[in-house]
Amino acid sequence: MAYLALARKYRPQNFHEIVGQDFVIKTLSNAIELGRISHAYLFTGPRGVGKTSTARIFAKAVNCKTPDGVNPCNTCEICEEITDGSSMDVIEIDGASNRGIDEIRQLRESVRFIPAKCNYKIYIIDEVHMLTEPAFNALLKTLEEPPEHVIFIMATTDAHRIPPTILSRCQRYDFKKIPADFMYDYLSGVLQKEEIEHDRDAVSVIMRNSEGCMRDALSLVDQIVAYSGGTVNIQDTSYLLGLSDYTIINRLFELVLNEDITAVVKHTEEINLKGLDYIFITKTIIEYLKHIMFAKATGYFPEKELTSEEIKYFTKIMEKIDENRAFVLFQLFQKLLQDLKFYDMQQYVFEFGLYKAANISKVIDASAAASKSAPIPENKTAAKTSDTHGKSTDSKMGLNDMDKMWDKLLDQISKYNPSTSANLSHGYIITSDSNNFKVGFSEAKRFHYDIVNKKEHLDIITNVVRNFFGDDRKLSIVLENGSKKKGLSEKKEELETYHEKKTKEEINKNEMISKIKNEFNGKITNIKVYKANK
Repeated sequence: MAYLALARKYRPQNFHEIVGQDFVIKTLSNAIELGRISHAYLFTGPRGVGKTSTARIFAKAVNCKTPDGVNPCNTCEICEEITDGSSMDVIEIDGASNRGIDEIRQLRESVRFIPAKCNYKIYIIDEVHMLTEPAFNALLKTLEEPPEHVIFIMATTDAHRIPPTILSRCQRYDFKKIPADFMYDYLSGVLQKEEIEHDRDAVSVIMRNSEGCMRDALSLVDQIVAYSGGTVNIQDTSYLLGLSDYTIINRLFELVLNEDITAVVKHTEEINLKGLDYIFITKTIIEYLKHIMFAKATGYFPEKELTSEEIKYFTKIMEKIDENRAFVLFQLFQKLLQDLKFYDMQQYVFEFGLYKAANISKVIDASAAASKSAPIPENKTAAKTSDTHGKSTDSKMGLNDMDKMWDKLLDQISKYNPSTSANLSHGYIITSDSNNFKVGFSEAKRFHYDIVNKKEHLDIITNVVRNFFGDDRKLSIVLENGSKKKGLSEKKEELETYHEKKTKEEINKNEMISKIKNEFNGKITNIKVYKANK
């Protein structure tokens, strides 16, 4: 028998063989079990993650003569015909080559005929986004009200190109990229079944370069096995994938972290001579920074995603970079990536970006030193006046001892009834001694005054006041006509507004922040000042 490619040999034939699409499989399985089968489905997602395979399994499951639960038996005549692609009732259409209105008209004519053998006549339209607009329009009516024996399953990698009128007539299922752990375990299992010698690092590299696509990964395994003569090792895998370039990038990244400008310039010349892609190098360094920040946050590297050599490399260079510098470099290389995409002089843009990256800490240190060594001359009289004014403003804006005591008392009341405390905070203390505790409200706060004078609130306030002061002082709450005194809540609000304004002014005037804005051509869009926890 002729050799069958691994991607075809290990194509899933049951729902439980689909990897990494639990939500989709569970929903479709339940629909079959409950008999709630829709007339139209849309499978979307990246290439090689199981869209067409799931469509075929679904077609077998709803037509199988002897199903195994919700899974097809794969042994009956119908299952075998669907697997072989010879079934007259399961029609697969390539949307890219059958995209015109004439093909859709033929499809509309064929749906009238009942299935020859199966329960359902199923149309699987792959790459459905390639259909023309007239073809989509011709499909609308049939898709909305097809005969009872017809099911449409459409698959696409570009769901945004499907007209809304089509989307609204389908049940949509979004397939996702296969997670790294699932792909690693699956590839290892396939290699063991095929009795192919392999090492862990090679599987990690294959998995990472497949970008979550199982079909690509299995095709790559086939290619590596053919090249190496029956094994999958890191040397042959690296050669076929062109990973020798990573050695140059690793060295470049180290030189940038060491801030060795002379060596960076020489290494850049080597990169230019080899003709390496600047965008590829920049993306790789961004990926390095992602791994470093992930490890600093979690304390470990994803072992299945990285090779042992890569883990050693990242462990070594982590000592040369802290989190703050990693964030700054991440932003710098992101901007470099954008510049490389939009400017023609890529070599100069790339070289200047590396120069900035290798000088980033020196630039910041230099600006800080300059600000310290060359202070701006001040007018002493003006400075003194400003300082005096600032102090007087701060003292006015602060809370006095009576206000602080009032704040603590309101906190105690809040434990019994937050509403009582909130309304009482609009008042102010008039008298507080061993005999009397008098609270006043201005005319503008009559609403809050009326609330706290209700019996249920007065009882709470009276009890808390006695417990707070430890005596039997008399409580009285009065409304003062013409009073312009401010309640505690109003004072605190003004105080917070004042401090927030001062904080924002300090941030906008901060020399380090100004330097970072200039370095990355950025701007401050918003400043959020958070309240400190008590």
